[in-house]
Amino acid sequence: MKTLIISVLTVAFSTIGMAQSVYYVSLTGDDGNSGLTPLNSWRTITYAVSSSSPVSPGDTVFVKAGDYGNENVVFETDGTSESPIVFEGYQFISGDNPDLEWEYGDSLNADIMPMLDGGDRTTGTGIFLHSREYINLNNFQIRNYQIGLFAWNANNLTIDNIITMYFGDINEDYDGKGIVLVSLAGNNIIKNCVVYNACAEGLSIYGNNHYVKNCRVYSDDDSTGIKSAMDYYIHVGGSNNIIENCYVERVGDLGSYGHGIGLKGDCENNIILNCVAKGLRVYGFNVRHRGARNNIFENCIAIECGYAIRDGASNNTFKNCTAIDAERAVIFFDSSEDEGAQYAGRNNVFENCIFQNTQESVIDFFYYSEATIADSNSFVNCLFDGGNYLFNSDRENRNNKMVNCIVTNVNNYFQAQRYPDSTYPLNFDFEYTNFWNNGFDAPQGVNITVLDPDFVDLPNSDYHLKSTSGCIDIGTLSGAPIADFDGISRPQGNGIDIGPYEYVAPLSVDNVSLANQLLIYPNPAASQITITGVEPALINI
Repeated sequence: MKTLIISVLTVAFSTIGMAQSVYYVSLTGDDGNSGLTPLNSWRTITYAVSSSSPVSPGDTVFVKAGDYGNENVVFETDGTSESPIVFEGYQFISGDNPDLEWEYGDSLNADIMPMLDGGDRTTGTGIFLHSREYINLNNFQIRNYQIGLFAWNANNLTIDNIITMYFGDINEDYDGKGIVLVSLAGNNIIKNCVVYNACAEGLSIYGNNHYVKNCRVYSDDDSTGIKSAMDYYIHVGGSNNIIENCYVERVGDLGSYGHGIGLKGDCENNIILNCVAKGLRVYGFNVRHRGARNNIFENCIAIECGYAIRDGASNNTFKNCTAIDAERAVIFFDSSEDEGAQYAGRNNVFENCIFQNTQESVIDFFYYSEATIADSNSFVNCLFDGGNYLFNSDRENRNNKMVNCIVTNVNNYFQAQRYPDSTYPLNFDFEYTNFWNNGFDAPQGVNITVLDPDFVDLPNSDYHLKSTSGCIDIGTLSGAPIADFDGISRPQGNGIDIGPYEYVAPLSVDNVSLANQLLIYPNPAASQITITGVEPALINI
């Protein structure tokens, strides 16, 4: 009992010793004030984040909406794992979590969230976190600096709802960054952030163990005549990072094609999940250099762009991904980067992927600057619908293959000598693949078929198979993904179906008691069903 009493007293005193404070910043404040109430607020964010202020671990600083002008905010204080420091913008009442509801084409609005405006996009940094830890930064706007937010060697940060615009000298070849996070240790979170028109890099993540979610990056020619030359939209250089539910878009015919969402350098075990890239032509999603290995791209969509594998990137997996209206859906090439060219890419796998309405070549062994090989890459249970050429063969290629795939509505088989002086033959293997309604004869291979896939609704891109499809149960289990595009396990029938979708037989209620008291829909169903009815019937099920 005595031990218990002592423990309780210790906890009580510890709690008193760690009492948290709340401070305020507003345009009507003064840095000489206590900062402890809205009426006695500080005036500058710069003072609040400095070591001169009393802010300590566990404290919260609320910053009221308004234009704070050309502050260069340099954080000088850390939180702890148990007591992070929170800097949070608000509109009317502290903690009201303002949301600009910013959409492409909108301006910033200092009446909703606090804003930093550097006034000159060729110089300065809006917010700088050097070697900082355990800081939460929420609800701020930044514009017109060389760099918007720069976190160098910073760990365990949470950066939420930061909306940024206009970074870098438009007269320089490569200048300006929106949000940059550099840390080998990592464990940083960036979510719900926007970068619009940064001249060089939009959102760049260097190091390991970072999590980026619900972020958007845009580049265009805006109405004021400022032309962004953004090169990297979301750029990752590190390992064990997760990029989820992010969106990047290149709008208009800009001078730079740009790189959408990509991994470059020593990048392993990263996951790119549920992301969309639009208008990037070649580089919707990309892996680059020999150190880019064992990464997963899953449920990603490339619109008017595709997937690029270059400079030796290998052993990466693209699962349930889509390319729509791409110039080239999948491109392999090499350059003199990464200590000299050796091979373009090998052992990369595309599974359950859909390549729709490709404008030029669906799979492009592209000549760039080095004539190295692209080898041992595979496409399994994929669908190729449309395209001028199925292949472009302008570099050495070998041991690449399709398994359990459907190829339909493609005009030509392949072209070569589009760019280089030498001719590179196409060396591609086909197994359990169906060719239908193409402008060329089906190539030789193992278990090649020419059957109508009989899709549910081809004009509306519904590539599920009807019960009458010849593609049901004719694939091989060897190497097939364990689940289809919808997440349905394979096989569903007597064998593996070819293409990205397994056919699921319509639900039968013949063996369900009290079936007349049940409603089961939809029927047939692709991925889930709903069953409603009276309680006894549901219990019997």
